[in-house]
Amino acid sequence: MSKPVRILHVFNFFNQGGVENFVMNVYRNIDREKIQFDFAFPIHQKGYFDDEVISMGGRIFFFDSEKKSLWNYYKNLRRIIRENGPYAAIHSHVYYFSGYILFVAKLCGIKVRIAHSHETLKGREQTVIRKMYQWFMRHMIKANATHCLACSDLAGKYLFSKQVSYQVLYNGIDFQRFTYKNNEREALRQKLGFQEQKILINVGRFAEQKNHVFIINIFKELCSRSSNYRLILIGTGPLKNSIQELCKQYGLEDKVLFLFNIKNTEDYYSASDVFILPSLYEGMPIVSIEAQSTGLPSLLSDKITREVGVTDIVEYLSIEDNIVEWADRIETVTEQCIDRTVYVNRLLNSPFNINKTIADLIPIYTTKSE
Repeated sequence: MSKPVRILHVFNFFNQGGVENFVMNVYRNIDREKIQFDFAFPIHQKGYFDDEVISMGGRIFFFDSEKKSLWNYYKNLRRIIRENGPYAAIHSHVYYFSGYILFVAKLCGIKVRIAHSHETLKGREQTVIRKMYQWFMRHMIKANATHCLACSDLAGKYLFSKQVSYQVLYNGIDFQRFTYKNNEREALRQKLGFQEQKILINVGRFAEQKNHVFIINIFKELCSRSSNYRLILIGTGPLKNSIQELCKQYGLEDKVLFLFNIKNTEDYYSASDVFILPSLYEGMPIVSIEAQSTGLPSLLSDKITREVGVTDIVEYLSIEDNIVEWADRIETVTEQCIDRTVYVNRLLNSPFNINKTIADLIPIYTTKSE
């Protein structure tokens, strides 16, 4: 039996974020006897998925220095490629800096070089220096990428602009996993002590982008109307402590559950009554597809692409000082009775099926580009 071709993925970190979950969903479901993944990181720290990657035959490599210099990236990436290749493709997930990553890969002779846009990043301050950096890196991507992928049309337009053509590749999920299960719902609600409460849930990194302060203010408004609400926040990030402190200031600490490194998020979707995602910006939030697959009514920010609203249980609301309207809609949605078991079947033929994603990726990984 011939050895599998190897693909080198380049990340900044390997946390339990949306991009990492997307790549791991592909890795779990791809034929690993034919295609294997390796991972390169500039920062030497244990990642959430490290053990799983190794158990599936993947390899993880770190730079020998964390200096943020072009020379350091060049020598370390070249070392990893030369010592552990050959690689059929390199798949870069580092946004604009993909231009430089793919430049190094091209010098090292990798034929297939992929730049992948996962965000819009519209929340960043656009200084003159940053605009110059983006302009230069777009040209680097154009010169060095053989394929440009984007999780949504908005994400593609942001990173590649009109200068580079790109293909939209939706983040696929395993719908067999994200199915509504009433037994798990009841068991988890009993375990949490939330049997009779109405549960809101948000899954996302504690960062400015995810707008957790807005979530807490919505929840505060709801709790001023009724004591029967509970909030589950799943994720980690730099703002977690400040959000926990805000909950204490509002007297909500006993009603908000903070969780991280959760491997069965599908059970928490089943146990909840409404999913909220008032993000300031997103590329393609796969968590909203996961929620819909479990039949969980979802309220999303109007800053999020409409491409993600693939069922009739999604609503878009403004995040411009609109706390009362969000609370009103949550009250209404949590009173509705729907058959949550039917939604997974409605999504099976959607472009968010992991099998469709893999079918689109394999020809890219195995092409003989130059």
